[in-house]
Amino acid sequence: MGYRNLEFPDDFLWGSAASAHQTEGGNHNSWSEWEKIPGKIKDGSNADIACDHYNRYKDDFDLAKELGHQIHRFSIEWSRIEPNQGRWNDSELGHYESVIKTLLERNIKPMMTLHHFANPIWFRDMDAWLNPESPELFGKYARKAAEVFSKYNLIWNTINEPMVVATLGHLFGEFPPGYKDFNKTITATMNMLKAHGQAAMNIREVYDEKGLEQPLIAPVLSVSYFMPANADNKEDVELANYLDNLYNQEWIRGAVTGIIPDLDGNGERYTPLENSVDFIGLNYYSRQVVSSELDYLAGEMAPRNPNLERCEGLDWEVYPQGYYPIIKSYWDNYRKPIFLTENGIGTLDDMLKQRYIVSHLQQVYRAIEDKVDIRGYLVWSLTDNFEWTQGYSSHFGLVEIDYKTQERHSRNSAFMYRDIIRNNGLTEELQQRILSNWR
Repeated sequence: MGYRNLEFPDDFLWGSAASAHQTEGGNHNSWSEWEKIPGKIKDGSNADIACDHYNRYKDDFDLAKELGHQIHRFSIEWSRIEPNQGRWNDSELGHYESVIKTLLERNIKPMMTLHHFANPIWFRDMDAWLNPESPELFGKYARKAAEVFSKYNLIWNTINEPMVVATLGHLFGEFPPGYKDFNKTITATMNMLKAHGQAAMNIREVYDEKGLEQPLIAPVLSVSYFMPANADNKEDVELANYLDNLYNQEWIRGAVTGIIPDLDGNGERYTPLENSVDFIGLNYYSRQVVSSELDYLAGEMAPRNPNLERCEGLDWEVYPQGYYPIIKSYWDNYRKPIFLTENGIGTLDDMLKQRYIVSHLQQVYRAIEDKVDIRGYLVWSLTDNFEWTQGYSSHFGLVEIDYKTQERHSRNSAFMYRDIIRNNGLTEELQQRILSNWR
């Protein structure tokens, strides 16, 4: 096929993403305890050391700078900052101040996430997101973070992938706390929605009290492109639409409208959600094909397409064609700016990693051509890291890590991505070189 130069908007931001528990090492939280249970982590590993990013963040951000990154999304670890309920650790707050300063000194925009899967032990022991007090407890943590970090020019993410926390932790039992209960899933989902509102409200109040210009605040969503196994089967189509609404749309609709969804349709307004979404963060990796003949909510999945390349361990199909309609649906439904906060593939095949990035960026450009307000694109992830239930068996990094020595080595995909950043888009030559022999 023929290619053309795809030039992105002048103010478009390019970068990468990571999270505290997956990279830092030395954390004691709900996930570090989960890792001790035999069989929970597929390769039997743990994140006790991970990438030692807690000690090596300056070197890692030097790499990000060398690779041309303009924005970096990271998370702060709630269990470090509030190790006991209501008791704040000033030393750890100071550590994250240093993290932010290190990014700013390298002219990399910080995008900071308050919650990326892991909970403090005390919060876990209170039933975490099943506790009706959880939104207010999270709001207090957000307020403390704002009091300390508001002096810096950063973008705020409240909760990363609430639907993953809800479904994998409460419906499918793969993440802590390990439940398989639909009602608990709904309770956790709604409490995280309220928690997002509480966090945004508290952050805004602190900025107002300090007389500061309001920052950008947003939740970050995990999104899948739901497809019917048989497009001619009415029940398959209805199931795909139902799951798209339940997983992709219901939560963010509540955040944007300020109305808590209710399965009976009797939603109630929740004041803290007002003015809580300045943009929407979208994490996209793959599609999900669903069949009405299978019980999706019990974990029954349609067979994978053997002709599609896949992510290591997680078995996600490479399906860039789903990226455009997903992006477009959020713009059409909510008219909020979009940051593409995670996109990438776990693989040791670096040419596949390069094909993945380029083919997905082609879909991003389609959306930009259709007037979707997309502010930036972040590869998951800067370095290889601890990939939750996969342990270290899935390699998402632009930068390879030798876990025995903690040495970092930039992959060819990192240099290709640097070229994309320098060109602020995809050149005809790069697309031809990377994609021409792709089946």
